[in-house]
Amino acid sequence: MKKAWFLVTGTLALILAASPMISGFNNPAIADQAQTGERHHGGFWQKLNLTDPQKAQIKQIRDSAKQQMDAVFTAEQKAQLQQARTQHIKPTLNLTDDQKAQLKQIHSSTESQINAVLTPEQQQQLQQLRSQHNQRHLQHSS
Repeated sequence: MKKAWFLVTGTLALILAASPMISGFNNPAIADQAQTGERHHGGFWQKLNLTDPQKAQIKQIRDSAKQQMDAVFTAEQKAQLQQARTQHIKPTLNLTDDQKAQLKQIHSSTESQINAVLTPEQQQQLQQLRSQHNQRHLQHSS
């Protein structure tokens, strides 16, 4: 009887904990954020108190970078990326050295362009936020 009661309460707790996540899948705003990457990185930008012109410029830079990166991937790699995103797993793309170099250049260029939009204070704050994010990411992976 105690085992059954424990199982029922545990299941109920799990359902209640998952409810906000489940409702998020049906919320178009959250689905849109997840699609654009804002759900993960939006916190960075919100903490920088960007002006509307800065937000527009950064969105344009990121959209351009996404298009450039999409052009680097093969059709098969794009399919693997899409599948990994839906399953929330890390993709195995088997990138060529040329693809790696192109992606690295796009990333570097994007960072430089975004930094040019930010004030020196915002640049420093973004650097701190990225450092904190990387530290947390390393702690979770070890």
